[in-house]
Amino acid sequence: MTLVSLLVVILWVAFSSLILIFAALGIDPVFRLYYSNIMQIIAPVLAAIFCYRTAINFPVGNPMRKVWGLLGSGVLAWGIGAILFISYPLLKNGNETPYPYLSDIGYLSLVPLVASALILYKSRLGVDTPLWGKIIAVFLLSGGLIISLLANWRSLFEQGAFLAIVSFCYIFFDPILLAITVLVASTLYGGSAGTAWWYVLGGLILYFIGNQSYTYLVMTGQYASGSPIDTLWVLGFGMIAVAAIITYSLFKDAD
Repeated sequence: MTLVSLLVVILWVAFSSLILIFAALGIDPVFRLYYSNIMQIIAPVLAAIFCYRTAINFPVGNPMRKVWGLLGSGVLAWGIGAILFISYPLLKNGNETPYPYLSDIGYLSLVPLVASALILYKSRLGVDTPLWGKIIAVFLLSGGLIISLLANWRSLFEQGAFLAIVSFCYIFFDPILLAITVLVASTLYGGSAGTAWWYVLGGLILYFIGNQSYTYLVMTGQYASGSPIDTLWVLGFGMIAVAAIITYSLFKDAD
């Protein structure tokens, strides 16, 4: 990782941490709302840019070009969801964005796009997943489903079909994505390329925890934008950006 890339990481962590610091200091909730929402737009958009930069440096026809393109598109879809999310309080005098909302379409679109990228990457490797990787994947899938069900169970039976559909997707999408990521990362364990995909896994774990915490807090009336859990999404996309930076550096060095 270059000095410039390291600086990007340090700044990313610093700006993300301000969400926690502002909450701890009791900074004005309206300011925290707008700062957090802006960071939730900047983080996925920047991560998508890094993914696209990595993608275009692979030759046309190389599967990795499509892998990183899909990964970037998934992250960007989440960013578009965040833009829709922040538009609500701007148009509604600072009121909290309801759940579910149109933003959830963007958020949920991340999963099939990123999952497609991971599956394509694993098929390109042509290597079997080690037993320990399969065990961890099953563990995360099972544990993730339990956590998702606990967080979303109430919303399956409240406020109509749209909420039920969105909740159903969150219950199954996130755990499946985590399991697929582990299967890919464990296949590459020990290599430099594998390191990048473990960062992707770390980012998706933070993303998963953020999603489920958000759903639980919303359903129990405890969530407000600027909450400490918002840091999880921002840092999660930061880890995906780091993975893209590492892969880009490896590719450039190979040249």
